[in-house]
Amino acid sequence: MVNACKVVTTVDVGVMVGVGVELSVVFVIGPILDALPENSGQLGRAHGDRSQGAVCRSGTSPPSPCRPPP
Repeated sequence: MVNACKVVTTVDVGVMVGVGVELSVVFVIGPILDALPENSGQLGRAHGDRSQGAVCRSGTSPPSPCRPPP
């Protein structure tokens, strides 16, 4: 029973953290990027996308397409 409670707690906390992160992006980061002048908001979103892609693909053996070659 204790093991089941640990599993349920871990899953619940993981879902709450994931939802919290998504809501912060939608309601906090989005308006900040939208308020930037000219195309800076688009550049900020593109940089965030490249950074996220680089983190997600950092464990692969071929070089990541998100990072420029050294």
